[in-house]
Amino acid sequence: MSIKIVTDTDGFLSIQEDWERLQELDDELTYYSTFQYNYAWWLTFGEDRNNKLFIICCSRDNEMVGIAPLVIRTVDKKIVKCHVLGFMGKGDYFNFILHSQKGSPAAIIKEIFKAIEDHSDLWDKIELTHLATDTSLLHFLLRHDRYNPSIKYLTSCPSIRIGGWDTAAGWDTSGINAKAKKKLRKLQQETDYQFKMVDCRQSGDIYDRISNVHKQEKAYLHEQRGRIDRRSLFEDQKNEEFYKRVFMNNDQVIASFLELEDSNVMIAYQLFFLHRGKLYGWNTGYSPDYAKYGVFDVLMLETIRRLIEQGQVTDIDLGAGSYPWKFRWTNQFTVMYSLQMWNNDRLHTRLYRMLVKGRGILKYLNRKNAVHS
Repeated sequence: MSIKIVTDTDGFLSIQEDWERLQELDDELTYYSTFQYNYAWWLTFGEDRNNKLFIICCSRDNEMVGIAPLVIRTVDKKIVKCHVLGFMGKGDYFNFILHSQKGSPAAIIKEIFKAIEDHSDLWDKIELTHLATDTSLLHFLLRHDRYNPSIKYLTSCPSIRIGGWDTAAGWDTSGINAKAKKKLRKLQQETDYQFKMVDCRQSGDIYDRISNVHKQEKAYLHEQRGRIDRRSLFEDQKNEEFYKRVFMNNDQVIASFLELEDSNVMIAYQLFFLHRGKLYGWNTGYSPDYAKYGVFDVLMLETIRRLIEQGQVTDIDLGAGSYPWKFRWTNQFTVMYSLQMWNNDRLHTRLYRMLVKGRGILKYLNRKNAVHS
């Protein structure tokens, strides 16, 4: 096998054809590993000089068989900088893109990690997150003496299996989230809402409408519920730029939402990425004016009903996070892990870790003194 490392935008574009070929061949691939998604991320966040491309391409007999879509991020602590090697993009699933018919996945992954180790002078820490249990990459890391000790549990991604359900068979009387059906009836009685599901090529203003609802929800949670930790991803300028790129002419971005009939008032929404018959949920929001109705549960019921009628989607992935509301809908989930490993061979890395540890101790002592003062 041979290795090539892509470090600039022109090189990124030059591997588009190979990347898109491999993503059709890789059974483990999710939407978050597609070329379209990652290139949109790089066009946005690659402008930050603290992000440097480090895409490892592995070839066998002059044919590309593996891609590791990585970047090196520089974390600046003023006194010492830390260089972190990790996946590019934002998402709930990350992976290498592999052509396993051209060699065992483990052999390709081994070559990629050899390239990572051969360039250990460039990074202080490896941080590969959102590694799903059923992937060749996680299996390789778990069985390896060097990497296994650095694997930690991260979170879970609950999912709803809807393939095979039948509206005629009374799926919605089977006990699935019974309280949600009461909320649906109440909303039906008191409003004239309608349900819609569209891909984002079909509605030019959908991004702005969704963004406004999410910002309203954040303000409501701050002011009425004391949730000062709540943020809106649509308030960050770079996130706005990235998601607008993702939305643009993309029939794989799906929005399901409730709105008042004959008006432009959006009650609640959920955003998905559609890939290989599976919906990956990644953002939700609701109008504070309708919070008392539990409108997100209503939206889930309407979404599931529509998907069963269409018969084209087999699963809804509810995204990373073991929140109670997700497990009220399902008992199925994928466990996610992360690899976080320091490069202790570098003096630079040891100094950085000492600095971070020292700051942590100071924060602890300051909190302790504040409690006793």
